[in-house]
Amino acid sequence: MKSRKNGEEIVSMFKKQGLSSKTFKMKSSADFDPEDADWNYKDIVHATFVHSGLEYYDYMFMDESTMASLGSKKIFFFNISYVIFHYDLGPNQLLYFTRIANFYLVVEIIFTRKNKSLTEVVTSYSICANKLFLSIFFPLIKWAITRNYNYLMVGDMEMRVRKGWLRKLGITFAKEKERYTFAETAKINRNNCVYKPSIFNGSQSSKVLITKKNGHSVIEFLTGISDPWGLRGVIVIDKLALYPRMCMHEGACLDNANLKKNIVSCPWHGKKIKPIHEESVTNNMKFTLSYNGKSYSFNINNNLVKLTIT
Repeated sequence: MKSRKNGEEIVSMFKKQGLSSKTFKMKSSADFDPEDADWNYKDIVHATFVHSGLEYYDYMFMDESTMASLGSKKIFFFNISYVIFHYDLGPNQLLYFTRIANFYLVVEIIFTRKNKSLTEVVTSYSICANKLFLSIFFPLIKWAITRNYNYLMVGDMEMRVRKGWLRKLGITFAKEKERYTFAETAKINRNNCVYKPSIFNGSQSSKVLITKKNGHSVIEFLTGISDPWGLRGVIVIDKLALYPRMCMHEGACLDNANLKKNIVSCPWHGKKIKPIHEESVTNNMKFTLSYNGKSYSFNINNNLVKLTIT
């Protein structure tokens, strides 16, 4: 006997119980790897930080290939709580299952690499219920699911495309097994970005972009690009703090990450990141620091920032 049923088999079970079903599909595609979609769907922690529309989302049970989670979302004037069961169906395939009121929802997701620059994700939604209930409420349910899908895809696609861009730079992402596991995605203090020092580009990394000024003085700037060597500089009350532009956990861009009490919070998972270097601001200040195997030489004078990396 198969230990894990796919969407079609689960719907067949409900039909044997006298319920009716209707199915529709949603598709999305962009330049990322199927692994990035697999990780995204199994990563429960990001839901709280990336999808602000979820009133509550946390897991009750989690192991390598299965997870049961509790969610809460406001629909119209009602706050709907639900339990959703997730499991890995095999390579590039996942299934979600839940019940809300008198309706069962079976969601099967398949992600396929179409070519070198495109991965397609097909999500099949099957709603099972009493025939009368289904005929009355299906249009409304489909509208609500489509609306929710489009909302969630804004944040999810941003994460997947970001990872696809990092892969083109030569960065890959560590995982514990052949496929991502639900349990490992909760370990936010791990540095999962993997790369070789040879991908460093000295001329690119030495470039500086001033992003904020106070009169003629710099108060925030970026160096290089949002890769393992890019830095974000912030000057507050005559103190310069330097932060990485990339979170080493899963590669999130930290350029606009929230900064509070000298700590940056990763926008994907809320990981707290301290400054890698702090320096008192002086006129025509010059200093050198070592970071990620490279030597950074800064010269900051009012509205001018110069950097050399060797």
